[in-house]
Amino acid sequence: MSAPHDMPPGFRTLIGSQRMEDPVQDEDGAPAITVVLPVRNEAAHIGDVLADLRAQDVDAAEVEILVVDGRSTDETRERVRAIAAEDPRVRLLDNPVQLSSGARAVGAAAARGRYVAYVDGHCRIPSRTLLSDMLALFESSGADCLARPQPLVAGDGGVLARAIAAARHSPFGHSTRSEIFGATEGPVSPVSSGAMYRRSVFEQVGNFDTAFDACEDVEFNYRVEAAGLQSWSSPRLAVAYEPRGSYRGLWKQMLRYGLGRARLHSKHPAAFSVESLIPAGFVLGLPVLAAAPWLGFPIAWIPLGLYGLYVLLSLLFAARATSTAGWPLLPLIACAFPVLHAGLGCGYIRGRLGRMPRSPSEAPTAEEERV
Repeated sequence: MSAPHDMPPGFRTLIGSQRMEDPVQDEDGAPAITVVLPVRNEAAHIGDVLADLRAQDVDAAEVEILVVDGRSTDETRERVRAIAAEDPRVRLLDNPVQLSSGARAVGAAAARGRYVAYVDGHCRIPSRTLLSDMLALFESSGADCLARPQPLVAGDGGVLARAIAAARHSPFGHSTRSEIFGATEGPVSPVSSGAMYRRSVFEQVGNFDTAFDACEDVEFNYRVEAAGLQSWSSPRLAVAYEPRGSYRGLWKQMLRYGLGRARLHSKHPAAFSVESLIPAGFVLGLPVLAAAPWLGFPIAWIPLGLYGLYVLLSLLFAARATSTAGWPLLPLIACAFPVLHAGLGCGYIRGRLGRMPRSPSEAPTAEEERV
């Protein structure tokens, strides 16, 4: 693969000298599929997702699994090495940037498969046919990129995790242009949920931009779409993710997403949409709402009316979400919406005011990296 052009020169050099812990076969013996797992401090989850991948109903010789670790401080590396000792398809690579963008870039540069699939270290794969379905869809659709649904499944996360999952699945909790929780079978925009690619895609649009510490996949997929490459989605490709288990965790996640959106719009002004300003407007209007008692009639009724409408919409969409989540969760879902929107808004404002990229020492924790 050609050298990635969206990386700092030093990182480009490091990728060129990257060595796996086990030797790699010659290109003639390359597998059909490379699965890349960007991880950092995922000791509690990495065994499960690797078990899901190793159990896939596909010829073992057709798969390589690259675990790209951001210098974990827990037992992630040791657990991957133990699994790799049993299964030569599993290999461990180093990600010195420590961010997911760096791991994705390292994985893309090292991939030998005709197709490259990204799977996070904390998700679960509900189907044993994910990889075989991926191969079949690439062949039948002729697509360059496959977009996959990424439903949030609370599992043992508790009541609040279920409420947060319901809020994020709601149309009030994510972009109307996002396909990330959809069930589309057919052509789609890859921007929100593209995760599987022909290797030739990287040669056409470059690698992941390691200046991003969130939304690096959105930025990459934006370039895929801008290049006119075809994308396809199918519910057969769905991968289950855990939602946040607390409002604090949700806030930190949305703050990063807001920062990522701001960086995306700075790099690609054409990606900007009025919808992306709504969370920022929500935040910027709060001081006006607080000052409403001193504004006098009728000006005071403007912020009061707007935020009153917001509360009403929060309750209506929370009630709608309870059809699957259950009525007892209504207040928890309704409270998740302002946390979500305020986090996005604050992150976006902070990013547009010129926040610099993180250094590797500021890399997010595994909890912060999660979807």
